[in-house]
Amino acid sequence: MQRKREARTTMREGDRILINKGISKKVFIVARVEVPHSNEKVFVSKSGGKYTIGLKVWKSDYAWNEKNQMWMPKR
Repeated sequence: MQRKREARTTMREGDRILINKGISKKVFIVARVEVPHSNEKVFVSKSGGKYTIGLKVWKSDYAWNEKNQMWMPKR
């Protein structure tokens, strides 16, 4: 019997996230969910390294997509 997956409501380190950069789309990895001075942002990078060059994105702009198993921009 297949177990039912629960809906994800919080981002975790290691989750994949799809970032729209103009005409291109890139998959990043959530590196840190605790960003100093902000409860609404997460830090993402290509490698997943906590202290590498990356981006800060708003948590509220993304929703979990069960089919693709990644965070995707809300439309």
